[in-house]
Amino acid sequence: MPKRSAWKKRLCIGLLLLLLCYMLLEEFGGALPFFAGIFGLSALWVFGRTRWTERRNRLRREKAEAAREADRAAAAARRLEAYRAARYAPEERERVEARLEQVLGPIADRDLNGPGDVPDIDVALIPPTEGLPFWKAATVGAGACALEAGGYQIAPLRVELAMALPPDWDAGDRRPCRVLRDAARRFLITEGFVGYGSVYRGISLLSAGFAGAIPDDEFPGLPEIGPAAMPGNLAVRFYWLIPLLKPELDYFHQRGPRGLERRFPASRPWADPNRTPLADPVTWFREDIAPFIWSEDGERFCLGLETGRFHQDLFLLSGLQGTGRDWERLVREYLRKYQPCDGPFVEYACEERYFFAASGDREIMERLALGLSDLLRDNRPGARSLLAPDGRRG
Repeated sequence: MPKRSAWKKRLCIGLLLLLLCYMLLEEFGGALPFFAGIFGLSALWVFGRTRWTERRNRLRREKAEAAREADRAAAAARRLEAYRAARYAPEERERVEARLEQVLGPIADRDLNGPGDVPDIDVALIPPTEGLPFWKAATVGAGACALEAGGYQIAPLRVELAMALPPDWDAGDRRPCRVLRDAARRFLITEGFVGYGSVYRGISLLSAGFAGAIPDDEFPGLPEIGPAAMPGNLAVRFYWLIPLLKPELDYFHQRGPRGLERRFPASRPWADPNRTPLADPVTWFREDIAPFIWSEDGERFCLGLETGRFHQDLFLLSGLQGTGRDWERLVREYLRKYQPCDGPFVEYACEERYFFAASGDREIMERLALGLSDLLRDNRPGARSLLAPDGRRG
C-alpha cells in the first residue's frame, strides 16, 4: 500500500477510536470512559509516533541520496577538470601509434580532433591487411587522461579504444570516429571506469544503428593489443569497443559478457549495423541450454535430457555411469550449493536413459537450466566436485 494511503488509514482509525471514547463517555460515564480515553490517547500516540518515524526515515534516505548525488557530481567535476588538462607529449603519442601499427597495421589516415577540444583525441584509421582483413579505427589521445579505476585493478588506468569495421567500410563515413570519441569521453568523465561488464550508450552510437557497446581487451575474433609502454613506468592499455544490436544488448544483460563472447567466434564482431544479430530473442535460451530440452506443461516448467555420452566421462571419473538418476544426483547437489532455497521446489522423474526435472516456478527452472549448462561448459572441475564423496566435495 502506498505511504500516503497508509497514514490516511491510520488517521481514520484514530478518529474512530476518539469517536468511540466520546460515545462511551456520553453513555456510561465513570471509570469505563476514563480507560477508553486512555486507550484512545495511546492509539493516537502510536499513530503519531509511527508517522514521525516514517518521516524521519524518509528524510534520512533523502539526505543520504542527496549526499551520494553530491559525491557523484563532485567526482564528475573532478574527472572533467582532469580530462581538460590531459594531453599527450609528442613522444607518448608516437608510442601509442607505434603500438597500433605493430599489431593492427600501418595507419593510412587520421580523423583529427576539432580545434580547441582537449584532450586531443584523434582517431587512427587502419585499412585491411592480409592477417586482419577488415578496417580498424582507434583513438589516440584518450589515454592522456587516467581513469579512476578499470577492471580489477585499483591504480588509475590509461586506455585507448579501438573498433573493428567491415572490410568494405566507406572511409568517408566518420560515424565510427564520433562513436569512439563519445565513448572515451563517457568512460573518462561520466563513469570514471572501464572494464569487463561496462556498457556504453550514446546518441552517436544510436545514429550509427546500434543499441549499445561493450569494451573488452580480449574479445574472440579480434587480436589482443598489448599495452604501450610510456615514459615514467606508465602504460596505456587498449580496449576493443564492440557495438551491439538491440537483440545482442538484451542478450548481454541476460547472460553477461561470457555468454556474448561465446557467440562471436563464428564471425568477426565488426561494427556493421546490417549484420544478422548473433542472439535471437526467441531461441537464445534453448540454444544456451542445449542438449537439455525445455518444455512447459500448463503451469509446470520442465527440464529434460536424454543421457548417453553427454559428459559421461565426468560421471565415470566419479565412479558413476551417467544414468538419469546420476544426473538427478548432480542436479540435487548443484541446487544445494548454488540455489539452496530452490531445491525443495524441484521434482524429479528419472529413468536409466532419461533425466527429467520440473517445478511450478519458471524462474527457478530457468536459473537451474542456465546455471547448470554454464557450469558444465565453463567449470568442469566444479561440476565434478559436486559428484565427489562428501569428504572430497569442493
